[in-house]
Amino acid sequence: MSVEINEIVQLRREGEVAVVTMNDPQRRNAFSMRMRTALLETFRRLFNEDAETRAIVLTGAGGHFCAGGDLSEMTTVSPSLVEMRERIAIGTRLFRMIFAGNKPVVAAVEGSCYGAGMSLAAACDFAVGSTAAKYSCAFVKMGLLPDTGLLWTLPQKVLFELLVTGDRLPAERAYQIGFVNRIAPGAELMDTALTLARTIAGNAPLVVRASKELIYGGQRAMGMDSALTAADRAFAPVSGSADAKEGYRAWTEKRPPVWRSE
Repeated sequence: MSVEINEIVQLRREGEVAVVTMNDPQRRNAFSMRMRTALLETFRRLFNEDAETRAIVLTGAGGHFCAGGDLSEMTTVSPSLVEMRERIAIGTRLFRMIFAGNKPVVAAVEGSCYGAGMSLAAACDFAVGSTAAKYSCAFVKMGLLPDTGLLWTLPQKVLFELLVTGDRLPAERAYQIGFVNRIAPGAELMDTALTLARTIAGNAPLVVRASKELIYGGQRAMGMDSALTAADRAFAPVSGSADAKEGYRAWTEKRPPVWRSE
């Protein structure tokens, strides 16, 4: 069965597994306001109103997972600090919901998995990556700090390396460091993700739910909440800086940025 929550996010069922597809292929499924709002509503329904779903697969259309924030929004809109905080609050709610939701989520990653896309994959309980997938945490190249909990969800050693180099990770390296739990050729990506999700969905639901609550509860949940709160405070001022504007311009103009520390 296929259900369309919003044209930018599509939902279909594979038995007890719900497949959520980010559907903005022309923008490589950029994490725009429309995308994050539609994802928030989709996951709210799956976690709170859907008794049939036991596991969820999150993926992207058009051969890409998510290329990160929507640069067109970043370059054409100059929101105030209050407006910026209100905007990122929607993304924060989404990542908290995925991280703490009562059903396991598997990211099926193909093509671009950059910035906020990498945060999405890191917030999921499991990740299956295509051998052709590329990962990047290049916030530093755009004069930005990562938001949406990536400061906590990604292992600290790996995070530091990515933040200070802005390098892209090939699929094998992402698998080696444990960022993705499985890798597969592109033609086998969805089958591999569905196999993992079905294995989980076929197990005792109460045990699966309790396991997630135990693992993500207590100190770990507090750490995630603290990371999200700290990111909310730090992200908005940095995003409104002159360096951030220069980072956006340089990125779209495909030239090296000129940083001024202001």
